[in-house]
Amino acid sequence: MIKESQGRLSLAFFMGAWRRRLRPEAAIDRAYPAWVKQHQPDAAAWAARVKALKGAPTISIVMPVYETNPEWLDAAVRSVLAQYYGKWELLIADDASRSPDVAECLACLPADHRIDIVHLPQRGGVSAASNVALARATGDYVTFLDHDDLLAPHALAAMAREIAKTPSLDLLFSDEDQLVDGRRVRPYFKPGWNPDLLLSQNMVCHLAVYRRSVVTALGGLRPGFDGSQDYDLALRVTEGIDTRRVRHVPDMLYHWRQSAGSLSTAFAARCADSARRALADHLGAQAAIGTDPALPQWPAVRFALPSLQPSVSIVGGAYDGLYAAVQHVASAGEAQGDVLVFLSAGLRPMVDDWLEALVAQACRPEIGAVGARLTGPGGALVHAGFALDAKRVAVSPAAPADVDDPGYRGHFRLARSVSAVSGDCLAVRRAVFEAAGGFHAAAGDFQDVDLCLRLAARGLRSVWTPLAWLQYAAPPAPKRAGAAWMRARWKLETDPYVNPHLALGRLT
Repeated sequence: MIKESQGRLSLAFFMGAWRRRLRPEAAIDRAYPAWVKQHQPDAAAWAARVKALKGAPTISIVMPVYETNPEWLDAAVRSVLAQYYGKWELLIADDASRSPDVAECLACLPADHRIDIVHLPQRGGVSAASNVALARATGDYVTFLDHDDLLAPHALAAMAREIAKTPSLDLLFSDEDQLVDGRRVRPYFKPGWNPDLLLSQNMVCHLAVYRRSVVTALGGLRPGFDGSQDYDLALRVTEGIDTRRVRHVPDMLYHWRQSAGSLSTAFAARCADSARRALADHLGAQAAIGTDPALPQWPAVRFALPSLQPSVSIVGGAYDGLYAAVQHVASAGEAQGDVLVFLSAGLRPMVDDWLEALVAQACRPEIGAVGARLTGPGGALVHAGFALDAKRVAVSPAAPADVDDPGYRGHFRLARSVSAVSGDCLAVRRAVFEAAGGFHAAAGDFQDVDLCLRLAARGLRSVWTPLAWLQYAAPPAPKRAGAAWMRARWKLETDPYVNPHLALGRLT
């Protein structure tokens, strides 16, 4: 039923799941137990890798403790002691737990000089307790372990290995799953570093390893954001960060326990409020934070137009809407607008403010091209950003999902950084478009993908937004012409926004 090839859950499996009307998340959840059995860490192989490391860092593990189930606390600590990588220190801050069982558990932990325990005289909350432990850290890098979660045995080794390869890294993050009644479930095979997705969900979360000096320079965790203090930290650390200093480690390194007593479960509303406040503080006046009824657990970000509204040139398609400064032209060479919007004639808007959503994203200085949510005449989601593929050049991870499917971890309803967007509805600043040399005719049907890759080479990323929703009158023709030219010009074997453990197709 499950076909495995080079660590990927096969596209054939997901297509079969679609025929059985399984949505992407359900398909992955069903496949995950078999995946786990096939991907147990090899202790001997990891021991050899650790032995070969040069310049390996010390990693400080910060663990705030409060009224924890002693069995879970003991298991969390033992998951640290079981690490294949030994250059760590575990800094435990007991946040004035009243339970004698917690005190007894901490007192009975195995003797190890790498474990440091401090008992706080009064409760300060998870951020304050974490900061006490952080102040005692001496490692080059720091990570955070909840008092009831587990590290995979190769977690620190995998992170140290990446740091040894690239010592300039400031942030590393891994994939994660959840522990429910002792079972590993709901895996999150994350995309690579995706700053636009981060604005709607904490895709960094667990396991996150930070350069300690970066965290301490920011003052550590902010107590006013307890419940989403890790999200607030990720937003502050990555604000304006050089993407070369961020590394996604596509391995399942953290097991996040879910129970009635977990902060994320018992205080979900509080966590959501903290996350929205952290995001609002990060974005300031440049965006409004709303809610998508289909994904109430994650904020929906709508960027604002600049105070001086840019003029827009619509190239190719017709526009009958509310945006004031619109010019219709037949080609980009005739355009005078600040923003160019390339629009196929067969598309009709499904929301009134689709153009505003595109233009607002295109005006962000770090953005190159912006793509829209495009559905077919029957309502199926046709385009949610392109992913690179060695054989087909570029594929839409959306097909063949229906319009109501939020996709894997909400990716069909959340704005995301993507490798490329469809030229059927593409917005780009005119100055950026001209500086990149416009479309290249040799790319054939893939001129949009080629443009996005050239923009990426200039440090500008492409973003897909679900807020701009248009529908085809007839199904679009598949891309074919120019494929050989694209394969010769670009490295298409991997896509930075696709987890290597997932097959291309419906998923990102």
